[in-house]
Amino acid sequence: MKIAPREIIWKDFRKLQRNEELLTEPVVEDLLFMQTIEGHAHNGDGEFKGRKFVDTTINDIIDALGRDIFIVRSERQMLIDEIYEFVDRALYNDAPSHLVNKKGEPLMRCPLFLDWVVDPYDVLRGLYLGGLMDDFETRKKVNEMFGTNLGGGKPYLIDLTIMEKMGLDGEILSHGDHEAHLEKYRDSGLILDTKDVDFLKHSYVRFQYIRHKRGPGISDDSAVLFAGLLYNSSTALGVYLADAIDTLDKFSLKFVEQDGELTGIIKRGMKGLNIEDEDVYKFIYLATIPEEMESEIPDSSQRYFLKIESEGMTTLESHYRFLNGLPYPEFKIGYERVSNKRFYDYISKRFKDVIR
Repeated sequence: MKIAPREIIWKDFRKLQRNEELLTEPVVEDLLFMQTIEGHAHNGDGEFKGRKFVDTTINDIIDALGRDIFIVRSERQMLIDEIYEFVDRALYNDAPSHLVNKKGEPLMRCPLFLDWVVDPYDVLRGLYLGGLMDDFETRKKVNEMFGTNLGGGKPYLIDLTIMEKMGLDGEILSHGDHEAHLEKYRDSGLILDTKDVDFLKHSYVRFQYIRHKRGPGISDDSAVLFAGLLYNSSTALGVYLADAIDTLDKFSLKFVEQDGELTGIIKRGMKGLNIEDEDVYKFIYLATIPEEMESEIPDSSQRYFLKIESEGMTTLESHYRFLNGLPYPEFKIGYERVSNKRFYDYISKRFKDVIR
């Protein structure tokens, strides 16, 4: 098993704490940094300096940092539950005009949400769209309709001991074409039924992303912006919250894709959703990263959405200002370090080309 050494995990965590500030509370910042370290370990970034430890999990990181696994899962689940609570209140016409929980605290503890007025129903539309954009069956429909080559997959509960016996690792499972092998993986015991094991108690199981098909992905930045252009900024913020759920539920108290689960709740409960399947497909097509532009289109993680950049502004606020015609400073965003202004020029042109 290629698991990162404890000392490198510590160094990477401390460096993130020293060098970056996210526009949220420290506890949420730490939760997101832990997930960043997992990505660094897999890709050899940060303090890993080119050394890849592709089987490192958030469990390993939490253990190395001396944190309690159940508490961390609970903290992440609480942030998700507050978004669910907002949806429930909106469905019963009891949601506030700001993205806050019942105590008045901002969702994701982002203070921007205390200032921005939203339409709760439009936020639900964004959560609905955002919850479908990572669904691989929906992506296949987009490929059929628009001739794209979108890839994708989903997380599964897997048995690490079986993974080793089969000569597989986290990198192979997350980057290959595995759709044709899923039945074999189930039969061999690699993919577990969530009813058969308590994944909170057993160290040999984990929530592992298995790619069904290789191909370009979707830019979360593009999704937020196109939702805003197609509908409004409240819908854009709903897409952002769907991405927050998708990030947090990779290590939570539930084994389910909670952003996808929420789409069903919204579809069943929201009168006047007014979004047809074709609207979803067009939205996803717009947000798809063109194959020749993968290094030019930012795809922000939650960390990059909330990171306070050199100009004193977050990417999330910059996107909000662009959508509302407000001034914004030019700065580089995302892991790709792309100029926000150049990116908005691309968004405007693509929107004009596709929505005629």
